[in-house]
Amino acid sequence: MNAAGRLLRALNTVESVAAAIAYVLVAALLIGDVVGREIFGKGIFGASKMAVFAAIISGFLGLTLATAANAHIRPAFMDWVLPKRLAERIGDCFGAAFFVAAGVFAILFVMQSYEYKEKAAVLYWQLWPIQIVIPYAFFSTAIKHALFAGWPDLKPQTDEAAG
Repeated sequence: MNAAGRLLRALNTVESVAAAIAYVLVAALLIGDVVGREIFGKGIFGASKMAVFAAIISGFLGLTLATAANAHIRPAFMDWVLPKRLAERIGDCFGAAFFVAAGVFAILFVMQSYEYKEKAAVLYWQLWPIQIVIPYAFFSTAIKHALFAGWPDLKPQTDEAAG
């Protein structure tokens, strides 16, 4: 396996583990809050807000994992114009550029939250540490599209007949 393949595998492993932990945290917080309220008469303070933040983290990491699995919807209406392999490479180049641009705007968004010291309602946590997942996900997705454009054999093949 080449360096690009190893990088892709490492990103997928770390992101999969982080997304799974975040999703388990969502479930644990919500279940714990309900059990606490129903059995002990007191829920977990801020559980629903923390669960929302964990779900946001899991969701943005899901974007990167869907890209790695080649599980995004692909517009196939122009398949008759270009060979599929070329169309996919062009699409991956476009995807990489798009997500780099989105990542730049996401950095500006996080920097603004940091600058204005924005805090979460109820918990009063600084928002920027949670928001860092947004530019991370966009840049990770851009890297994956760039790797697929440069090394098309790294891109998992999908069964388009099933979709």
